[in-house]
Amino acid sequence: MKANEEKQLVTQALEALASAIERGESEQLKAYLGTLARFHQYSLSNVFLIAVQRPNATRVAGFRTWQKVGRYVKKGEKGIHILAPIVWRRKCEEAREESKADGEEDEVVRFRSVCVFDVAQTEGRPLPELAQARGEPGKFTGRLKEFAAERGIHVEISGALVSAHGLSSGGKILVRKGLPAAEEFSVLAHELLHKAEEEQPSSRTVRETEAEAVAFVVCQAIGLEAINAAADYTHLYQGSKETLLESLQRIPQAAVQIIGAIMGRDEARGKASDTEWQAAGAGEHEVAHAA
Repeated sequence: MKANEEKQLVTQALEALASAIERGESEQLKAYLGTLARFHQYSLSNVFLIAVQRPNATRVAGFRTWQKVGRYVKKGEKGIHILAPIVWRRKCEEAREESKADGEEDEVVRFRSVCVFDVAQTEGRPLPELAQARGEPGKFTGRLKEFAAERGIHVEISGALVSAHGLSSGGKILVRKGLPAAEEFSVLAHELLHKAEEEQPSSRTVRETEAEAVAFVVCQAIGLEAINAAADYTHLYQGSKETLLESLQRIPQAAVQIIGAIMGRDEARGKASDTEWQAAGAGEHEVAHAA
């Protein structure tokens, strides 16, 4: 692929993505966010309790919450015990005697053990998920890994990732084991940009918008279908068409660089500088796709 063809491809892909983002949240994303809102955010101590009892847990909720989303705990499943705060009120006799009025109430917080269940312990209506990249990347996944290795970045397919599809830290990128081939390719392309911009003083919204835009353009270049996934992911991190347009210098440069490297363009033109792509610091980034 020639350099001018690459630039034209990138321009067309970004125009399509900007239009998709401008249309607003998809029904799939709205359903996902609506369901997500029903699940509690657990405290650090409860997260620890869940991890100890069920290390592979991904989405945890109480018996009734599962019923509300159309799922039911399977017969014979053992609950995961966590601590739930219980607030109760008692009358303050001293205050009542002093004021000669109705007794004031004093709130007391106590904790009791309750049971929750992981999604794998339930059955019923499928949970809404974010859109994912689709198609067959074929040889390009291997080439993308080679591109990372040339820049000192180790890529590992990991079974340790549960709720996230990808994680980058220091000189390593982890990609969740078992992802569909197209999604694995997309996540890796996304994480590669984060490695290049770890020291950029931009907001998380900007970083996520840029990384997902680059991943989308690269996916588009090799024939994967990823526009819905990219638009939904951008909305998930409060990105917008304006956010995308403000990054129109960095996104095409990175996208053309990756496309040139994995699609056989001359190595001298496609290779980034060592400082730009070198894995720097101990910064950490996580791709929080739906589990």
